[in-house]
Amino acid sequence: MRKLAIILLVLPFFTACNQKELKKLKEENAQLTQIAQKRDSTINDFVESFQSIAANLDSIKVKEKLISVQAAGEQTADSKTQVMNDLSLVKNLLDKNKAELADLNKKLKNSWYRNSKLKKLTASLQKQIQEKEESIANLTAQVTELNGKVDNLNGQVAQLNDTVSTLSTQNSMQEKLLNEKTDRLHTAYYVIGTTKELRDQHVISATGGLLGIGRTDKLNDQIDPSKFTAIDITKTTTIPVSGRKINMVTAHPADSYKIEQKDNEVEAITITNPEEFWKASKYLVVAER
Repeated sequence: MRKLAIILLVLPFFTACNQKELKKLKEENAQLTQIAQKRDSTINDFVESFQSIAANLDSIKVKEKLISVQAAGEQTADSKTQVMNDLSLVKNLLDKNKAELADLNKKLKNSWYRNSKLKKLTASLQKQIQEKEESIANLTAQVTELNGKVDNLNGQVAQLNDTVSTLSTQNSMQEKLLNEKTDRLHTAYYVIGTTKELRDQHVISATGGLLGIGRTDKLNDQIDPSKFTAIDITKTTTIPVSGRKINMVTAHPADSYKIEQKDNEVEAITITNPEEFWKASKYLVVAER
Protein backbone atom coordinates (compact mmCIF):
# COMPACT_ATOMS: atom_id res chain seq x y z
CA MET A 1 0.00 0.00 0.00
CA ARG A 2 2.88 2.22 0.87
CA LYS A 3 4.66 1.40 -2.45
CA LEU A 4 1.56 2.28 -4.43
CA ALA A 5 1.39 5.58 -2.67
CA ILE A 6 5.04 6.29 -3.55
CA ILE A 7 4.44 5.44 -7.21
CA LEU A 8 1.44 7.69 -7.39
CA LEU A 9 3.49 10.50 -5.90
CA VAL A 10 6.48 10.02 -8.29
CA LEU A 11 4.46 9.41 -11.51
CA PRO A 12 3.46 13.06 -12.08
CA PHE A 13 7.11 14.07 -11.75
CA PHE A 14 8.23 11.63 -14.47
CA THR A 15 5.35 12.65 -16.70
CA ALA A 16 6.38 16.29 -16.44
CA CYS A 17 10.00 15.40 -17.27
CA ASN A 18 8.95 13.42 -20.35
CA GLN A 19 6.80 16.26 -21.65
CA LYS A 20 9.65 18.70 -21.16
CA GLU A 21 12.07 16.39 -23.01
CA LEU A 22 9.51 15.85 -25.79
CA LYS A 23 9.12 19.58 -26.27
CA LYS A 24 12.85 19.99 -26.47
CA LEU A 25 13.08 17.25 -29.09
CA LYS A 26 10.32 18.87 -31.15
CA GLU A 27 12.15 22.22 -31.09
CA GLU A 28 15.41 20.60 -32.15
CA ASN A 29 13.60 18.74 -34.94
CA ALA A 30 12.04 22.00 -36.16
CA GLN A 31 15.47 23.64 -36.21
CA LEU A 32 16.97 20.72 -38.13
CA THR A 33 14.11 20.85 -40.61
CA GLN A 34 14.65 24.61 -41.11
CA ILE A 35 18.37 24.05 -41.54
CA ALA A 36 17.74 21.30 -44.08
CA GLN A 37 15.30 23.49 -46.03
CA LYS A 38 17.75 26.39 -46.01
CA ARG A 39 20.52 24.08 -47.13
CA ASP A 40 18.38 22.69 -49.97
CA SER A 41 17.43 26.23 -51.03
CA THR A 42 21.10 27.28 -51.06
CA ILE A 43 22.11 24.23 -53.06
CA ASN A 44 19.27 24.79 -55.55
CA ASP A 45 20.40 28.39 -55.95
CA PHE A 46 23.97 27.25 -56.59
CA VAL A 47 22.80 24.62 -59.10
CA GLU A 48 20.78 27.19 -61.05
CA SER A 49 23.81 29.50 -61.22
CA PHE A 50 26.04 26.59 -62.31
CA GLN A 51 23.59 25.62 -65.04
CA SER A 52 23.33 29.20 -66.30
CA ILE A 53 27.10 29.64 -66.46
CA ALA A 54 27.57 26.22 -68.07
CA ALA A 55 24.92 27.01 -70.71
CA ASN A 56 26.66 30.31 -71.51
CA LEU A 57 30.00 28.52 -71.81
CA ASP A 58 28.44 26.06 -74.26
CA SER A 59 27.04 28.95 -76.30
CA ILE A 60 30.47 30.58 -76.31
CA LYS A 61 32.06 27.36 -77.62
CA VAL A 62 29.57 27.18 -80.48
CA LYS A 63 30.01 30.86 -81.33
CA GLU A 64 33.78 30.56 -81.11
CA LYS A 65 33.86 27.77 -83.70
CA LEU A 66 31.45 29.68 -85.93
CA ILE A 67 33.57 32.82 -85.76
CA SER A 68 36.71 30.83 -86.64
CA VAL A 69 34.98 29.36 -89.71
CA GLN A 70 33.63 32.75 -90.80
CA ALA A 71 36.97 34.47 -90.31
CA ALA A 72 38.74 31.82 -92.42
CA GLY A 73 36.28 32.22 -95.32
CA GLU A 74 35.95 34.89 -97.97
CA GLN A 75 35.55 38.29 -96.36
CA THR A 76 32.77 40.62 -97.43
CA ALA A 77 31.29 43.67 -95.77
CA ASP A 78 28.36 41.57 -94.49
CA SER A 79 30.56 38.71 -93.22
CA LYS A 80 32.89 41.15 -91.42
CA THR A 81 29.90 42.75 -89.73
CA GLN A 82 28.55 39.33 -88.74
CA VAL A 83 31.89 38.26 -87.25
CA MET A 84 32.19 41.46 -85.23
CA ASN A 85 28.59 41.06 -84.00
CA ASP A 86 29.30 37.48 -82.95
CA LEU A 87 32.46 38.56 -81.11
CA SER A 88 30.46 41.25 -79.31
CA LEU A 89 27.85 38.65 -78.32
CA VAL A 90 30.55 36.31 -76.99
CA LYS A 91 32.11 39.11 -74.95
CA ASN A 92 28.70 39.94 -73.49
CA LEU A 93 28.20 36.28 -72.52
CA LEU A 94 31.63 36.23 -70.88
CA ASP A 95 30.83 39.39 -68.94
CA LYS A 96 27.54 37.85 -67.85
CA ASN A 97 29.34 34.68 -66.73
CA LYS A 98 31.90 36.69 -64.76
CA ALA A 99 29.12 38.61 -63.01
CA GLU A 100 27.20 35.44 -62.17
CA LEU A 101 30.34 33.69 -60.93
CA ALA A 102 31.24 36.70 -58.75
CA ASP A 103 27.72 36.60 -57.30
CA LEU A 104 28.02 32.85 -56.76
CA ASN A 105 31.34 33.24 -54.92
CA LYS A 106 29.78 35.95 -52.78
CA LYS A 107 26.87 33.70 -51.89
CA LEU A 108 29.21 30.84 -51.08
CA LYS A 109 31.40 33.07 -48.93
CA ASN A 110 28.47 34.50 -46.96
CA SER A 111 26.56 31.24 -46.72
CA TRP A 112 26.58 29.26 -43.48
CA TYR A 113 26.59 26.15 -45.65
CA ARG A 114 30.04 25.58 -47.10
CA ASN A 115 31.05 22.58 -49.14
CA SER A 116 34.44 21.77 -50.62
CA LYS A 117 32.84 20.35 -53.79
CA LEU A 118 31.01 23.62 -54.41
CA LYS A 119 34.25 25.52 -53.98
CA LYS A 120 35.95 23.23 -56.49
CA LEU A 121 33.10 23.71 -58.94
CA THR A 122 33.28 27.49 -58.72
CA ALA A 123 37.06 27.35 -59.08
CA SER A 124 36.64 25.18 -62.20
CA LEU A 125 34.13 27.62 -63.67
CA GLN A 126 36.48 30.49 -62.91
CA LYS A 127 39.28 28.72 -64.77
CA GLN A 128 37.05 27.97 -67.77
CA ILE A 129 35.94 31.59 -67.99
CA GLN A 130 39.54 32.83 -67.82
CA GLU A 131 40.55 30.39 -70.56
CA LYS A 132 37.65 31.55 -72.72
CA GLU A 133 38.59 35.17 -72.14
CA GLU A 134 42.11 34.47 -73.36
CA SER A 135 40.81 32.45 -76.31
CA ILE A 136 38.35 35.16 -77.35
CA ALA A 137 41.03 37.85 -76.92
CA ASN A 138 43.33 35.89 -79.26
CA LEU A 139 40.50 35.31 -81.71
CA THR A 140 39.59 39.01 -81.64
CA ALA A 141 43.21 39.92 -82.34
CA GLN A 142 43.31 37.46 -85.26
CA VAL A 143 40.05 38.80 -86.69
CA THR A 144 41.26 42.40 -86.31
CA GLU A 145 44.54 41.53 -88.04
CA LEU A 146 42.69 39.65 -90.79
CA ASN A 147 40.29 42.56 -91.29
CA GLY A 148 43.27 44.88 -91.54
CA LYS A 149 44.84 42.67 -94.20
CA VAL A 150 41.54 42.43 -96.06
CA ASP A 151 41.08 46.21 -95.92
CA ASN A 152 44.65 46.65 -97.15
CA LEU A 153 44.06 44.19 -99.99
CA ASN A 154 40.79 45.91 -100.85
CA GLY A 155 42.65 49.20 -100.95
CA GLN A 156 45.27 47.70 -103.26
CA VAL A 157 42.55 46.21 -105.46
CA ALA A 158 40.77 49.56 -105.59
CA GLN A 159 44.05 51.25 -106.51
CA LEU A 160 44.71 48.63 -109.19
CA ASN A 161 41.19 49.10 -110.51
CA ASP A 162 41.80 52.84 -110.72
CA THR A 163 45.08 52.19 -112.53
CA VAL A 164 43.40 49.75 -114.91
CA SER A 165 40.59 52.24 -115.50
CA THR A 166 43.11 55.00 -116.21
CA LEU A 167 45.12 52.75 -118.55
CA SER A 168 41.91 51.62 -120.23
CA THR A 169 40.91 55.25 -120.78
CA GLN A 170 44.37 56.06 -122.13
CA ASN A 171 44.29 52.99 -124.38
CA SER A 172 40.85 53.98 -125.64
CA MET A 173 42.08 57.48 -126.41
CA GLN A 174 45.20 56.15 -128.08
CA GLU A 175 43.15 53.65 -130.03
CA LYS A 176 40.78 56.41 -131.10
CA LEU A 177 43.69 58.61 -132.18
CA LEU A 178 45.27 55.67 -134.02
CA ASN A 179 42.00 54.88 -135.76
CA GLU A 180 41.57 58.52 -136.72
CA LYS A 181 45.15 58.64 -138.01
CA THR A 182 44.65 55.38 -139.89
CA ASP A 183 41.40 56.68 -141.37
CA ARG A 184 43.19 59.83 -142.51
CA LEU A 185 45.99 57.77 -144.05
CA HIS A 186 43.51 55.49 -145.80
CA THR A 187 41.14 58.21 -146.92
CA ALA A 188 41.39 59.80 -150.37
CA TYR A 189 39.04 62.03 -152.36
CA TYR A 190 38.05 62.18 -155.99
CA VAL A 191 35.83 64.32 -158.19
CA ILE A 192 34.87 63.83 -161.82
CA GLY A 193 33.26 66.30 -164.20
CA THR A 194 33.75 68.41 -167.26
CA THR A 195 36.35 71.13 -167.17
CA LYS A 196 33.64 73.76 -167.00
CA GLU A 197 31.86 71.98 -164.15
CA LEU A 198 35.06 71.65 -162.19
CA ARG A 199 35.90 75.31 -162.73
CA ASP A 200 32.40 76.44 -161.80
CA GLN A 201 32.66 74.45 -158.57
CA HIS A 202 36.03 76.08 -157.91
CA VAL A 203 37.68 72.70 -157.78
CA ILE A 204 40.22 73.66 -160.44
CA SER A 205 41.46 76.88 -161.89
CA ALA A 206 43.29 77.78 -165.10
CA THR A 207 46.83 79.02 -164.87
CA GLY A 208 49.53 80.16 -167.27
CA GLY A 209 49.15 80.68 -171.01
CA LEU A 210 48.52 83.83 -172.99
CA LEU A 211 45.10 85.00 -174.12
CA GLY A 212 43.69 81.62 -173.21
CA ILE A 213 46.30 79.78 -175.17
CA GLY A 214 48.50 77.28 -173.35
CA ARG A 215 46.58 77.50 -170.10
CA THR A 216 46.62 74.47 -167.82
CA ASP A 217 44.21 73.44 -165.11
CA LYS A 218 45.30 72.71 -161.59
CA LEU A 219 43.73 71.86 -158.27
CA ASN A 220 42.76 74.96 -156.32
CA ASP A 221 44.85 75.73 -153.27
CA GLN A 222 41.70 76.19 -151.18
CA ILE A 223 40.13 72.73 -151.28
CA ASP A 224 36.51 72.20 -150.34
CA PRO A 225 36.18 68.51 -149.33
CA SER A 226 32.40 68.69 -149.74
CA LYS A 227 32.91 68.79 -153.52
CA PHE A 228 34.70 65.43 -153.42
CA THR A 229 33.74 61.81 -152.80
CA ALA A 230 35.70 60.18 -149.95
CA ILE A 231 36.95 56.61 -150.37
CA ASP A 232 39.05 54.08 -148.44
CA ILE A 233 42.09 53.53 -150.62
CA THR A 234 42.60 50.03 -149.20
CA LYS A 235 39.17 49.01 -150.44
CA THR A 236 38.40 51.14 -153.49
CA THR A 237 40.68 50.63 -156.48
CA THR A 238 38.28 51.41 -159.32
CA ILE A 239 36.97 54.91 -160.08
CA PRO A 240 34.07 54.95 -162.59
CA VAL A 241 34.31 57.63 -165.31
CA SER A 242 32.70 58.22 -168.72
CA GLY A 243 33.65 60.08 -171.85
CA ARG A 244 35.68 59.63 -174.98
CA LYS A 245 38.68 61.14 -173.31
CA ILE A 246 39.70 62.08 -169.81
CA ASN A 247 42.33 64.38 -168.42
CA MET A 248 44.07 63.65 -165.12
CA VAL A 249 44.21 67.13 -163.58
CA THR A 250 46.08 65.92 -160.52
CA ALA A 251 49.45 64.22 -160.88
CA HIS A 252 49.65 60.46 -160.36
CA PRO A 253 52.39 58.09 -161.60
CA ALA A 254 51.39 56.63 -164.96
CA ASP A 255 52.50 53.15 -163.98
CA SER A 256 50.27 53.13 -160.88
CA TYR A 257 46.97 53.00 -162.79
CA LYS A 258 45.38 52.09 -166.06
CA ILE A 259 42.40 53.42 -167.97
CA GLU A 260 39.63 50.94 -168.77
CA GLN A 261 38.00 51.50 -172.18
CA LYS A 262 35.26 49.88 -174.18
CA ASP A 263 34.07 50.86 -177.66
CA ASN A 264 36.29 53.94 -177.57
CA GLU A 265 34.62 55.07 -174.36
CA VAL A 266 36.46 55.40 -171.07
CA GLU A 267 34.66 53.42 -168.37
CA ALA A 268 36.92 53.54 -165.36
CA ILE A 269 40.30 54.19 -163.84
CA THR A 270 41.77 51.09 -162.20
CA ILE A 271 44.41 51.80 -159.57
CA THR A 272 47.02 49.06 -159.75
CA ASN A 273 49.39 50.45 -157.13
CA PRO A 274 47.41 52.40 -154.51
CA GLU A 275 50.46 53.34 -152.43
CA GLU A 276 52.23 54.98 -155.39
CA PHE A 277 49.04 56.37 -156.90
CA TRP A 278 48.07 58.34 -153.80
CA LYS A 279 51.59 59.23 -152.66
CA ALA A 280 51.76 62.63 -154.34
CA SER A 281 48.19 63.69 -153.58
CA LYS A 282 45.20 62.31 -151.75
CA TYR A 283 42.98 64.18 -154.19
CA LEU A 284 42.08 62.87 -157.65
CA VAL A 285 40.53 65.26 -160.15
CA VAL A 286 39.44 63.89 -163.54
CA ALA A 287 38.13 66.14 -166.31
CA GLU A 288 35.89 64.38 -168.80
CA ARG A 289 35.55 65.39 -172.44
